[in-house]
Amino acid sequence: MLIWRLWNYTLGYVIIVVEGYFLEKFINICTHRQIRLWNVKWISSSKLTMKISIKDFRMLRPVAKKSRCRVHINRKKGLPFLIYKYKNRKAFVIGAAVCIITFFIISSFIWDVSITGNDKVSTEVILEKLYENGIKPGALKFSINPDSVVDNIMLGINDLSRISVSVRGTRVFVNVSERVKPPDLIDKNLPCNLVAAKDGVIYSIVAKEGLETVKIGETVTKGQLLVTGTIENVKNPEAPPLMVHSMGSVKARTWYEASSQVEQTLVKTKRTGFEKDRYSLAFFTKKLKLFHRKIPYNNSEHIEVKKKLSLGKNFALPVEWVVDKYYEYELIQEKLDIDRAKQIAADKAFKQVQEQIPQGAEIAKKNVYYTENDDGKITANVTVECIEDIGVTQMIGG
Repeated sequence: MLIWRLWNYTLGYVIIVVEGYFLEKFINICTHRQIRLWNVKWISSSKLTMKISIKDFRMLRPVAKKSRCRVHINRKKGLPFLIYKYKNRKAFVIGAAVCIITFFIISSFIWDVSITGNDKVSTEVILEKLYENGIKPGALKFSINPDSVVDNIMLGINDLSRISVSVRGTRVFVNVSERVKPPDLIDKNLPCNLVAAKDGVIYSIVAKEGLETVKIGETVTKGQLLVTGTIENVKNPEAPPLMVHSMGSVKARTWYEASSQVEQTLVKTKRTGFEKDRYSLAFFTKKLKLFHRKIPYNNSEHIEVKKKLSLGKNFALPVEWVVDKYYEYELIQEKLDIDRAKQIAADKAFKQVQEQIPQGAEIAKKNVYYTENDDGKITANVTVECIEDIGVTQMIGG
């Protein structure tokens, strides 16, 4: 067991070699006199090795004499021998003591906070709440109450369904599960209409509640009534109309467009293969630069790489190894043929169109055409036809 090994190392022990023809008698006498031996190994019929504590070793002389065996020490192990070895090296002892004390001081604080499981809730929001509850780099870990932190954060962030906080070494591990929002309840007692959210041509219309006011193929404009919640009594026109909560699906053809100028000269960056690294050590909030030299590049790409130093998985240190990488690049002008230039401009315009298309819309058709200005400049125009639901609820009288 690890505890037993630590105990033996603390008290000190020796590895001895016993020689003679009555080794069994030697072991039996030790057992009878309660002298503890362990890791007994036979080397030959007249020789064996074993481990024995310092205290019990002093009791072996009469045992060896009675069993006619010879005993000598092979190795000395343990803390007492280590202290004796370095007792005259004061600087070493003081340095070791300072290191041990520093280690225990550093291990009493939190130096890293790790968050997993979040997708919609940003890490910054969770970190802010953790900081408010005392969990942050430099905080004394013995003052942290994980249960209290969990309760406070659950009350502060409504989008979380579960959160766990565990302190391991000098790190805090936070795992969250986000709440799945239930669909909005529809109050069918509130009368409303469905109106067009944007211009389009009706592709399909299905009214689950209310009456359709437009037909397939009809052009509608933004705000136009699509499904009415006011239903007149045909048999008795003078009777008050029936007011319902209009529901349904109204899909329409919609169009989005964007344009981009055709450029036959393309400027690209290309790395030359030369690079320089700058090294730094970050202690707490201070950054110590190590042998920084001037970067000799006119054009360079900078990438910062940080690595938090740690001892094992759970013992993070308040030190970061920072590498600033600088890659030299040159600007290259590439002359494109007209077809390639048109394609690049069309792709750029299509990306702009995609940013306009709402989620859930289905792209039905894509059209690309080019126009030339009086000065000879060519423009790529992209028009995308989509099919999407344009019906939105509007309260009657609202």
